[in-house]
Amino acid sequence: MAVKKVVSIEQYRQKSKNKPKKRLKKKVKSFFFSLFIILIVGSIFYFTSSLSKLSVIYFEGLHYVSRSELIHLTGLTYQDYFLELDTEKIATDILKHPLITNVTVKKTGLNQLNIEVKEKDIIGCVELDGGFRYVLSDGRLITNDQAINVTCQGTVIYGLTKETLKESILSLFIQSMTKLDPILINLIKEIHYEPMYGDINRFSLFLKDGNTINVNSYSMVNKLKYYQTMVDKVSSLYEGVKGTYHLDVGDYFEPYSSSGKVLLRDENNGLLTEE
Repeated sequence: MAVKKVVSIEQYRQKSKNKPKKRLKKKVKSFFFSLFIILIVGSIFYFTSSLSKLSVIYFEGLHYVSRSELIHLTGLTYQDYFLELDTEKIATDILKHPLITNVTVKKTGLNQLNIEVKEKDIIGCVELDGGFRYVLSDGRLITNDQAINVTCQGTVIYGLTKETLKESILSLFIQSMTKLDPILINLIKEIHYEPMYGDINRFSLFLKDGNTINVNSYSMVNKLKYYQTMVDKVSSLYEGVKGTYHLDVGDYFEPYSSSGKVLLRDENNGLLTEE
């Protein structure tokens, strides 16, 4: 006679509970295995495609320094693997440029590099010995260096020599110039150092409006505040006439086309008389 196996209700319930757990474990294992395969395939695709290499370099804050100068300093190429780029090393290399004071390098996206730089406060250029050198807001000149490609986008000052640079002539003029109205500074086309006997701080400002202003570094800030007022009053007498405003001594306007003079009154910057 065959013996029947008796399964208790408790054992049946236990087996029923274990089945969903086994199915869940199986699904989790399948999910992680699939994820692992996807990661493997994705990594192979990424490292063998152009996406793994540096594709774009964005620069911010460049005015006098060129992209090519900084790329040359860092040695970056578009064949470099993006993940291998060392942002700290790139920043250190860029700071070697004589015109750069601060730099921030960030990786963005899949293969893009953002480089934000801060340049020194350059006012313009000084012509010296047949070449040009940058001048800073404190009057100091940037030493000639092979790493610098001088492009004079701002004001150019002519007529200075190495002998005059030994004195404080340039620094005094630049300190006064930085206090001028930005609108007037943008109106200046070029500057010539033209000292006279008894006045070694005399400069001539050639403006884009066609006029010339002779100034002294010590008094130019106060007198040039009212330049536009002077122009308007002179124009009321000589419409469209251009000339030289002698504000270094005498304070008078002299048209280019005649020998007549218009004296300028200091008190209210009006016209005093006509000679």
